[in-house]
Amino acid sequence: MIALLVLSFFSGRGQGSEAAKLIATLNAGTDLPPGLLAGRSVVLYDVQYTSAELQEAQTYFRQAGIDAVSYLDCDYVLAGVDPGRVFSNYFTGRNIKFLIFLQKNNGQYEAVFTEYNGTPSFADKNHITWKQSHSSFVELLRTIYRFAISSQKKENFLINDVPETGATLRFFREQAERFSADIRTFKSAIPRFDNESDEKELEAMVKTLFPTKCEIVDARLSDAELEQKGYRLVLRFLHTRGDAAREILGYDITQTASSLPTTYFEDNVPKIKTIPSRKLVYKFYFKNTEYGNIFLGNKWDADETWQEALKNHILGLHHELKF
Repeated sequence: MIALLVLSFFSGRGQGSEAAKLIATLNAGTDLPPGLLAGRSVVLYDVQYTSAELQEAQTYFRQAGIDAVSYLDCDYVLAGVDPGRVFSNYFTGRNIKFLIFLQKNNGQYEAVFTEYNGTPSFADKNHITWKQSHSSFVELLRTIYRFAISSQKKENFLINDVPETGATLRFFREQAERFSADIRTFKSAIPRFDNESDEKELEAMVKTLFPTKCEIVDARLSDAELEQKGYRLVLRFLHTRGDAAREILGYDITQTASSLPTTYFEDNVPKIKTIPSRKLVYKFYFKNTEYGNIFLGNKWDADETWQEALKNHILGLHHELKF
C-alpha cells in the first residue's frame, strides 16, 4: 500500500490574528449566554494584557459570579489544528461551558462572552455571544459586573481569588528538527481550501514545488481517518506568534530571542532574515498520523504569509534530502 502525505490546512488564512477572525464570525446579541453564572468559563486573553489586568478581571468576575477557572494566551489555543484539538480536550475535561475573549484593539478593551461548542472550532454563530468594549478596562469590567448580576441568578460561589494562568499540556508525542527521509517515497495529497483564490494559488505552488505527485483530498479528515486510509504523514501548520509556535512545537524556548532568524531561499540558495518573535507567522511541520511525532525541518523557516512559509519549508525539504 502506498503511504500518502497530506497537507492539512484550516480556514481563515488572512494575516490577522486567529482570535480576531473567530470573533468576527460570531453573532453578538443583547444577552449574556444563559447559565454563565452557573457554569465554568475559560478566559482567552490577548498577549498585551498584563498580570495586573488579569487579576483585576478575576476580581470583577468573582464578584459577579463568573467562574473563570483558567486563563490562557489565545495565541496558543487558536494556533492550529493540533493545539486546537489538545485544548478542546482540556476544556471538555474541565467541564468548560463558556469562553471569554479579552482583546485589545486600537486603544479599546474588548470582552466577548460566548458558549463553548464542545469542538476544536471552539465557538460558532449558532451559540449565544455577547460583546462589550470600552477605552477603560475598569469601566468595561464594571459594565460586565452590572449586566451579569442584573440579568442572571448567581449560582457560582467557590471561585478562585487569583487567575489560574497557563496549563501544562503536551501537544506532540515527540519532535525532531529534521525531515523524514521516507518523504521521498510518498505520494502527496492536498486537502481542499475553503475559498477558490487560496485553493488555486496552493495548487499552482504545489505543482511547482512538490517533488512527488499530488491529489486533492478532504481537509476534514482526522489523524485516525487519515491513517485508516493509508495516509501516514500529514503536513500541518501553525499560525501564531513566533515565540508561541516555538514553544508549542517543542523547541528549546531558552533559545528564543526577541527576533528569530528565518531560513528562506533565493535561486535555491538558503539565506537568512529576521522576524520579531512576537509577530504572527506561519510554521509548517510534518506529522506522523499513527504515532503523533512531528518533523520540523532542520531550520526555523516560519514566515509572515502561508505562501512564503510553505515555500521555505518545501525548498528546505528539497535542500536537505537532495531532491
